[in-house]
This record gives sequence, C-alpha cells and structure tokens, in this order.
Amino acid sequence: MPTTAQVLDSHEAALGEQNAAKVSTHYAPDAVVIANGNTYHGPEAIASMYAQLIHELPDAAWRTKVAVVHEDLAYVEWACESAVSKVEFGTDTFIVANGLITRQTASFSVSGHG
Repeated sequence: MPTTAQVLDSHEAALGEQNAAKVSTHYAPDAVVIANGNTYHGPEAIASMYAQLIHELPDAAWRTKVAVVHEDLAYVEWACESAVSKVEFGTDTFIVANGLITRQTASFSVSGHG
C-alpha cells in the first residue's frame, strides 16, 4: 500500500505529464474535491476539473514550495507557470486512505502574463 507521500509524488508526476486521466487514478471512487468553492465528486468529475486546469496552464512547470505529510493528511503549497498563464500561490490539503486520495481542498488563482 503506497504511503501518503508516495501517492502525492505519483499525483504530482501525472500532473507534470499533463495527463488528467492519470491524475484521476489517484482518487477513490467516492472521492470529493473542493476547489475554489466548487465541489467535484468521483474520479470522472475530478479528471474533468484537472483537464480544465491543464488547458488553462499548458505545458506548465509545477513547483512544490511546501509539502507537509502527517500520516493520512498532507498540506501542499505550490506554484506553476506556463508560457501564457501562471499560479503564483496555490494550496491543497489531501486525505489519503488505502493508497487513494479520498478528500482534497484546493485554492488557487490562474492569471495570464501581463
């Protein structure tokens, strides 16, 4: 069974590959993600959310600034930049059980380069 840190490492690698379907494989069938005030239920809806994010940040370079893992709980601060847009500060909280993400909250704002 992968640890919380291993699940997040794999999740981050899939995001770096710009593969929303692969990102969604890290989520439990009953997973819930609350991101920027919107709620997404299950891997299919979560994949759709990530596909939109990847579309808004094409070929982005993702950087983890802070990652703290305590047992099943993880807190991450991150940033990313693409040729056309960026996130200067994003934060996520994850709960992982049985090798899958079951709950996540996220807050970030995508902005264009100006």
